[in-house]
Amino acid sequence: MLIMRDSLVKFGAVMMAASALSGCVSSGTKLGSGGSMVSGAGGAAGNSQAAAQLTKCDRPLGTAALVEEDIPGLAQAGLTSPVPLLRLMMTQSGCFRVVDRGQAMQRMQQERALAAGGTLQGGSNIGGGQMVAADFMITPNVIFQDTNAGGSGAGLGAFLPGIAGVVAGAIKTTNLQAQTMLTLTDVRTGVQEAVAEGSAQHKDVGFAFGAGGLGALPIGGVGGSYASTDIGKVVAAAFMDAHNKLVDQVRAMPAIQAKLAAPLATQTAAPPTSSAPPIPATAPSLVAGSSYKTVTNLNLRGGPSTNDPVIGKLAAGESVTAVGEQNAGWWKVTNSAGQQGWVSARNLRQGG
Repeated sequence: MLIMRDSLVKFGAVMMAASALSGCVSSGTKLGSGGSMVSGAGGAAGNSQAAAQLTKCDRPLGTAALVEEDIPGLAQAGLTSPVPLLRLMMTQSGCFRVVDRGQAMQRMQQERALAAGGTLQGGSNIGGGQMVAADFMITPNVIFQDTNAGGSGAGLGAFLPGIAGVVAGAIKTTNLQAQTMLTLTDVRTGVQEAVAEGSAQHKDVGFAFGAGGLGALPIGGVGGSYASTDIGKVVAAAFMDAHNKLVDQVRAMPAIQAKLAAPLATQTAAPPTSSAPPIPATAPSLVAGSSYKTVTNLNLRGGPSTNDPVIGKLAAGESVTAVGEQNAGWWKVTNSAGQQGWVSARNLRQGG
């Protein structure tokens, strides 16, 4: 027993010295360090630092929009919306193309309103028919999380004398658990096609000395088995677990299986072209009083630029007559109803 007490005394002295030294050491700021299992980047330059546990797909299973809504309980744990982490996770996995339907969507609508009002520069290429439709809506939720401390060494400390009892009584075990859920709904039918639960657990063993013990050492400090027990990291890991299970469910859907069975070349081929001729690289020669046909659907504008207001619409293949006025590649024309306006000459071809 004497040997054990001597050993524990030395152990306590070492911990006190380490605690004192810890306030004098600064590791500085390091880029790319810290974070959770969901880290790195994903995009045209490839994926970096994607977790090995993340399920990957060689082609997207579908296009998904993430539902952004408040999740009860996250604020109390000091957590914000998990949607940004899910966006990164799904980009790195390659299993879903993600479209934005949240706050960025509101800003996109503002840009389109500016374009429609003629405020943006010409050639901004913002208009209708360009946004990609979502196949699925994915709703995240946190079902359960536990940040309470678990068992301690107080019982053992009661039976050990002196410093041994203080050390044993200061051992704390923190048990962090999180349970999450991802629900997938078909946008076209409104039917819930899949739901997946994810969970993660993390235990942290450390020392918590009070003012009456060996000084003020932080919980999880010297002797701790992990450097951090942030509940956010556990929630992120639980969402990764749910993502992997959801991918398995989506892969089993008959429509997705048929898609995966088709050769990749047929899925990535360019969409079939219409019967309308391509837009000429250069405008035809202007001949006043001659007839021309539109190559595509056009706006008839009140002046020779995209900043001028739209005063009418021209369908692809519609005949117009050149009035004779031109300005920087724009012609003034008359449609079949006798309305005059300006169009880009590149979108016209000769022919009655």
